[in-house]
Amino acid sequence: MLLDADTPVTATPVPATAEVTGLWNQIQEMAVSFAPKLGAAIAVLFLFWLGGKILMRITQRIGNSNHVDAELTNFMGRSIKVGMMLFGIVTALGTLGIDIGALVAGLGLTGFALGFALKDTISNLLSGIMVIIYKPFDQDDIITVGKFEGVVKSVDLRYTVLEVDGRTVFVPNAKLFVDAIMVDDDGRAAAAEAAAEAAQADEGPAPLPAT
Repeated sequence: MLLDADTPVTATPVPATAEVTGLWNQIQEMAVSFAPKLGAAIAVLFLFWLGGKILMRITQRIGNSNHVDAELTNFMGRSIKVGMMLFGIVTALGTLGIDIGALVAGLGLTGFALGFALKDTISNLLSGIMVIIYKPFDQDDIITVGKFEGVVKSVDLRYTVLEVDGRTVFVPNAKLFVDAIMVDDDGRAAAAEAAAEAAQADEGPAPLPAT
């Protein structure tokens, strides 16, 4: 039957169930094609995580066997583990087919911005590592840094803690590489002698010999 040119033509609507079925089929096809890549990415992440954990423990054992400062050893071990995880994430993203070139470039710019913003913290951290390695002074030494003179109570990766006239002073480690440090050897000997006398006083007087 011929239709007049002026007769409007209406399209037959596609049932909603057909559209849902088509969309579901597309999702299934994408899932089937993406599943192997996802599995490979998860396996890569697991291997890098496991490798980082093993390397961290090996680093800590080597440091402990060589009597390296415990905090420095733990820091090195954690740094290795974090580095392995970051490298694993980048590798896993590449396995998924994501262009990691732009990602790495973006991370580089972000790292540069963070490094500039945290330059003081990074400077203290690196200085703390150098202090722990070279040990220009020991715990309980009397040192003078800038306007502060006191007894060294502890050294960590960020601060050197001094006891000055009964008060606790946190000296940023970066300051130790800017200002001159004076170590009072006489004060060290006096402190050791005072500690020995205090220990002897705690033990009490020596018993009299039996008659």
